[in-house]
Amino acid sequence: MHSRRNFLTLSVGSLAAFGLGSGLVACAEDSSPSETGGTPKSGGSITFATTAEPDSWDLHVSVSTLSSLILRDVYDSLVHQKTDGTFEPWLAKSWEISDDGLKYTFQLRDDVTFHDGTPFNAEAVKANFDHIVDPATKSRNSKTLLGPYDRTEVTGDFSLIVHLKSPHSPLLGALASTYLGFHSPAVLRANPADIASGGKFLVSTGPFTSSSLTAGQNAVFTRRPGYRWAPASAPHPGEAYLDQYVVQFLTDDAARVGALTSGQLDVADQIPATRIAQLRGQPNIKLVSRETIGSPFTYSLNVTKAPFDNRDVRVAFQSAVDTEAITQGLFQGVYSSGRSALTSSTPGYDKSVEGIWGYDKNRAISLLEKAGFTATDGEGYRTRDGQRLSVTLAYAASFTTEEQRNFHTALKDALKQVGFELVLRPLDTPSIVQALGSGDYNVAAAAPPSIDGSLLRSLFYSSQLPATGGANVARISDPEIDGWLDEALRTRDVAGQNALYGKVQRKVLTEAYVLPTFVLKRTYGTQQRVQGFALGAGNLPTLSDVWVS
Repeated sequence: MHSRRNFLTLSVGSLAAFGLGSGLVACAEDSSPSETGGTPKSGGSITFATTAEPDSWDLHVSVSTLSSLILRDVYDSLVHQKTDGTFEPWLAKSWEISDDGLKYTFQLRDDVTFHDGTPFNAEAVKANFDHIVDPATKSRNSKTLLGPYDRTEVTGDFSLIVHLKSPHSPLLGALASTYLGFHSPAVLRANPADIASGGKFLVSTGPFTSSSLTAGQNAVFTRRPGYRWAPASAPHPGEAYLDQYVVQFLTDDAARVGALTSGQLDVADQIPATRIAQLRGQPNIKLVSRETIGSPFTYSLNVTKAPFDNRDVRVAFQSAVDTEAITQGLFQGVYSSGRSALTSSTPGYDKSVEGIWGYDKNRAISLLEKAGFTATDGEGYRTRDGQRLSVTLAYAASFTTEEQRNFHTALKDALKQVGFELVLRPLDTPSIVQALGSGDYNVAAAAPPSIDGSLLRSLFYSSQLPATGGANVARISDPEIDGWLDEALRTRDVAGQNALYGKVQRKVLTEAYVLPTFVLKRTYGTQQRVQGFALGAGNLPTLSDVWVS
């Protein structure tokens, strides 16, 4: 059956985070570079299947992780985040942050050009950041990543200052993402609206150029001659090894896995948990994975609508579900259970919260009775004053994966055991955007990725509602949580930030604003001939380092 895994990013306007999930794994499979020895050589091509075409080819508009996956080697970034979480120069050769956190001064490389020959300089950076914040662009994710951006001041051909309205400690991490990559100023001037259509309008600075796009079928990317500005930690600094890579859009899990095993594909993205056993041990296939960074697949409870305006009912919902047993049963041990609003591999995760909540059916029943739901109707659901205890889970029908739908069903079954009805409400894209924006739902689910605990701001800060580009689908308005998250933005010390993130995690769990479930995994399958395939700090492969034997 179809499972459209077009996973979206953490800071969506509504749809961007909810109804979908994303994740990468570190598992018993190999998470190291896919190599069998030998000297890297140039030439050849690979065919790489993703689960869908991105929602937009303009990275400044897209809210899909697929755009970042496909275009990472077309668009460079100002800075590069290494696998240890630290940052190093890339298009910016140095930077300084003012003591008050309001000014980021960058010195750029002076030898970088766009694919069309346009120089990469300070004016190009300014043009791109201005494009992101321009209301006409309708940027959601990229604009949110820029945070409290004020303006870019060009101080020289290759020097600039990014001014912020307030401190924003996650900015360097955001600048390392594909979503804040750079379009050629020539394209921004002449064809800004056409960038979303992809193909020849994707003009940037990376080691591959966009050659062609057949909508709904495939996209082709070709090696750029003369590329020489990879970050220092890159396995090699120069041109890509491959002549080209071809991305096919294969929504169906079975078709994607079948094409990989038959040799029609060199790389397949998003191998589902139920297919891992099928591929494990096949001599021609290698599995490359890494653990999710960000949030587990989490159900958020809308606290502004009854019955979840009652804490007892929220805690009952949380206590009624044996997430560990469901995860084990559905995913055959491939996925682990999430115990907080962050996954255990995410910087800022607080291990101390793991034991403060969990499955307790008797507690769930007791709390529901305390809340007045003491009678039952003919179908076994609890009632109060003749009204059934019923909540609606709204989700994006076309973006929710088969695995996520299966968990929805298991959740529905678990809740029925305590007399709690869960109505599943699949919606088309415009309808889910409208529902999340207006608050017309009781429950929503997502697994947004992130590089660290700063994700918690998008998830739980009072102003970060879906209608304004945030992901606070629980619709929490808690001055204490807001205060901790504001302080985290002002804090330059990582340990201090993490302590504040720990307080947020503890409160959202004890107040039962959320129900974390399973930790998503993203597993790639590759042919043995594919060498150098490895996942970077952003959990994305760098295809310029890939070669074929």
